[in-house]
Amino acid sequence: MSEDLSRRDRKKLRAKKSISEIALEMFLDKGFAETTIAEIMDKADLGVGTFYNYFESKEDILKYCLAEKINGAQQTFENTKEANMNAASKLSNLLMTIGKTYEENRKLLMMYMHFYRSNKHTHRHPPHMIEFQEIISSIIKEGQEKGEFRKDIPLEIMVELFKGILKTSMTSKTGIPFLENLKYKLNLFFEGVILNKETD
Repeated sequence: MSEDLSRRDRKKLRAKKSISEIALEMFLDKGFAETTIAEIMDKADLGVGTFYNYFESKEDILKYCLAEKINGAQQTFENTKEANMNAASKLSNLLMTIGKTYEENRKLLMMYMHFYRSNKHTHRHPPHMIEFQEIISSIIKEGQEKGEFRKDIPLEIMVELFKGILKTSMTSKTGIPFLENLKYKLNLFFEGVILNKETD
């Protein structure tokens, strides 16, 4: 029985993945708003009603695709958080991982964020965003507690500044390559928050 269930689950997973891949291809080629559920399911050679066995909406497909693309990065976030290195190195690794993930999935991420903003779904978040913020906060707090980062700057301000590095680099018009842009801003961030310890 358990083997039958496992086989059934695998079949469902393959169908869901197939629908999502077809939908994403159509979104990128035709446009998110211009693509209908009927068109997706027609290309998948499945009935429209079957769509709702796997997804609630087209936005749900976007979130699923995005989550699939960044699941590997999420594991790196967790590993970085627990790694035996200082807080500055952890934040640097974290930002570069996010930056590379963005570079590899730029069109998908921009499509999702455009939909997110234009529909004003303020109660919704990109996949893993809350977990990402919690990890940033815990690393910065660790840096403050260990005397690596300044304590006179509130934790919340540091978290906002760090998140701002990514946001401003994503929308930058400077012409500087994205990852290079991130590194410049990260260095400025560290100059402001790392304690300068005088040596004898």
